[in-house]
Order: sequence, then structure tokens, then C-alpha cells
Amino acid sequence: MSSPFKISRRSLLKISAASGLMAALPMGGARAQGGAPKRGGHLVVASGGASTGDSLDPRTFGSAYTSVISGIPYNGLVEVHGLGMELRPALAKSWEASADGKSWIFDLEQDVTFHNGKTLTSADVVYSLQRHAAEDSRSNVRSVISGLAGIRADGPNRVIIEMPEANYVFPAILSGFPLGIIPEGSDGRDGVGTGPYKVTRFAPGEVLEAERNENYFRKDAAWVDSVEYLAVNDPSALNSAFQSGQINVATLLDERTAPLLSQMPNLKIYSNPGRGFICFNMRTDMAPFDNPNMRLALKLAIDREDMIRRVSPTVGALGNDHPVAPSDPMYSKDVPQHVYDPKRAKELFDSVGYSGPLVLQTSEAISSRAVDMAVIFQEHANKAGIPIEVKREPADGYWETIVGQTPFHVSARSDRPTADAILSVAFLSTSGNNECKWVNKDFDAAVLAARAEPDLEKRKAFYEEAQRICSEDGGTIIPFISGTVDGTSSDIDGFVPSAQQMAGYRAIENVWFS
Repeated sequence: MSSPFKISRRSLLKISAASGLMAALPMGGARAQGGAPKRGGHLVVASGGASTGDSLDPRTFGSAYTSVISGIPYNGLVEVHGLGMELRPALAKSWEASADGKSWIFDLEQDVTFHNGKTLTSADVVYSLQRHAAEDSRSNVRSVISGLAGIRADGPNRVIIEMPEANYVFPAILSGFPLGIIPEGSDGRDGVGTGPYKVTRFAPGEVLEAERNENYFRKDAAWVDSVEYLAVNDPSALNSAFQSGQINVATLLDERTAPLLSQMPNLKIYSNPGRGFICFNMRTDMAPFDNPNMRLALKLAIDREDMIRRVSPTVGALGNDHPVAPSDPMYSKDVPQHVYDPKRAKELFDSVGYSGPLVLQTSEAISSRAVDMAVIFQEHANKAGIPIEVKREPADGYWETIVGQTPFHVSARSDRPTADAILSVAFLSTSGNNECKWVNKDFDAAVLAARAEPDLEKRKAFYEEAQRICSEDGGTIIPFISGTVDGTSSDIDGFVPSAQQMAGYRAIENVWFS
């Protein structure tokens, strides 16, 4: 049954740190068998990846913690559902492309209200999307939105988005978690949206508290009365609190402990293949990573199979230094696979003429795996005669001051529903979210040609070429494609597994106490 009181984050961390990883012993209660949804209860959710610099402004969302926030007070136009990453309506009840693929028409749900009582109109959607393109925006979709030819209202319930060139795959971009819709004129920092829960308290880096939106436009959602979303960056504390029943829903659980957790009768564990990844970024506009030989040396200095065995043994898939997952229909099987080759890696490294260790920055702000992966990479590279110094950074501020800023660091990318979505947002030279500052005109041309191609097979050929170029020349090392490990207590029903964490970031609105 649901907890009758709220949990102090400080108490939770204190108890969890003292208890350590609990033994796999029965802790009471049988696994729920499912049934009709019920309203009521206080839901406690937890995740890592939080920072005291977090904000409720959707434009700032970029971490694992804020991605889950997006599904509490906000809705976007489009959502992703299930393991197949199916696009489904959200605030847009339908959409269609023009014959030439240069514009998309989105018809909005009607009778939707914001938490402040304002009725949603097309003007709110236009305003919300255009904010991402503003000069002061640090949105990770800024380049995509700013590159559009136009966003305009066509009456109170229709929005038309115009492309600079044909784009037959555009709607998937709008499923991105930073694209929550807010009222026209708002700065977004108050958390007022159309979503299932209203924010009552937000302490960045600590907790978000919310209560049910009684006027939510979806009548078959928002089952619990209130939500407490805790920031627990310490993976051991997260694991312990989840096992001991202090947390009802947890995400970013350590994949290595998933088999143990799945045997506990008080828990349900969801381990699924995903399309996101933890990566090693090399700034290609900075020495020594501006040299392609250095980039290739490091790609060959990592034993991917060994890293998967040690870090992602249950749902990891071999990576090849491009971001398209094997589960994506556009994935290319023909890109030559980078394999561990210490001798060749050493030859390439020596040809650059660089002396001294390469400083690799990492942090649990990404996840506990990010730290482990950096240490394992150091071990592999040292066997190739390539010195790497691992520098562990504090979680707080890591996303703002390290990711995309320093020469060599660990980052992560969340699951995207299509190849175009991840290639466009994170790898095009025109993208402000291109953390490696990598520029390759042939790659850009292949991606742009793919999205403008109506024929599916021809489109795939362009995407395959883009993957090849990225793998060979890009500044991102992707050892493996990650899975997602979420968990609920046994008295939680309604959780639908997805290739994205937390059921497409929207588990909170869909679960209930059995």
C-alpha cells in the first residue's frame, strides 16, 4: 500500500548509506497480479543525475533527472511509447505532412487547460517552441528549432511548422523531453504546464513535490494523489532505498545488480534494450583530438566486449562510434566494426607526437557506470601504451561546466525514437548540442539528404553513409548502446516497459497502487 507520509531526502540518504546493499531476502508482500487502475496514494520516485543548477524551465532539461521531471508538469506535442519507440499523440492529436514534405500540420487537443487555468491554444505551442531558438537558450534542440523555416498558428487549435527543405521524419523530434509546452509569456521556471501533476515545491538537486492535476485532459491517467521525486545521485543509496521500500519507483538502477533485484519478491525490475549510450567525447576543435589519428587510436584502444561484460552484461549492445542503435530500422550492418587493436592504436597514437597523459573527466552525474567505464577504458588504453588519467569530477555542475566544454570527457545521450533524431540533435555540425564540435560536410549532406528522401530504401542508404562517416571520423567513442533498468515496488501497477527510461519519461502519470 502507499506510504502515508513524505520521506525526508536527508533521512533517506542517511539510512541508505548506513544500510549498504541489502541482501536478497524476501521482504514481505507478493508480486502484484494487476487489475483495474485505482486512484490515491503518495508516490515516491527517485533518480540520479540531479544538480543544484536544475530548473523547471523545459529549455534547460538535459539530464536523466530532468528528463523525468518533464513528464510530471508538462506535455509535449508527441510522445514515444514502448520498446518499438512508437510515436503517439500527446497535445497534438494528429499530424500530417504536406505533399512536398516541407511543412507539417499539427492539430491540437481541445479543452486542455494549464495548471493556472488558462486554456491551451496554438499560440502557446508556437511560443513554447520558439523559445528554444532564442539567443539565450541552452536547449539541446536549439539548433533544430532555430533551423526551421517557420512556426505559426493557423487558428486556435492548429500549428504549422515549415521546413527549410523536405523532411519526412520531423515529428519524432517533437517527442524530445525538453519540448514541454508552457503558457505564452511564461519563463517556464514555475513549472506550470498542462501535465498530470502540479508542482508544489521544487528544491534543485534535492526534490520535486507535486499534486494531481484534477483538470488533466487525460482521464485515464494521473492515478496517484501526490508525487515526491527525489534526487539520489549516490547509486548505492539509490539501490538501498529502493530495496528497503522507501522508494516506489526508481530509474537508472545499476544494470549489474538487476538480476539480484529481480529475485526480490517486493520488487519488479524492467531491464530493456535501449537506444541511448554513455560516450567518451573528444573535442575535435582542440589538440590533440583535432588529429584524426588520435581519434582513431582511442577508438581502437578500447575492448568493447570486455566493457559490456563488466558494465552492461544484460542489455548492452556493441557500439561502433556512431549513435544509431541496432534496434533502429535505419541501422547499418555494413559499417566496419572497430575492434580492440592495441598495436595499431599505439602506432596511431605515436604518429600524433603527443606526450603526457590524456586527462579523461568523468562523474556520477552521468551515472555510476560512467566512472567505471572511464577506469576500464584507462586499463585497456594502458595496455596499448596510451596513458589516460581519469579525473573524477563532482556531480554538481558537471553537465554545465564539463560536458561539451573540456577536451576529453564522459557524456551520455538519451534514447531517441529515430536515427534522424539523434544524428540531427547531437552530431550535425550546425547543432549547438554537438558536444565534440565535429564538422564533416559529407556527414551533414548525408543526413539532410536522408530526411528529404520519401523512398524508404533510398533514405536508409543515406543514413547508412552517415553512420559510416561518423564511425570513421567522428569525435565520439560509443563502446556500447545502453539498456534501461527501471524498477517499481511490487504494489505498483501500470508500468509499461520502454526503450526509454521511465516508460518514455511518463511512467509517473500511468502507474497506480494495486
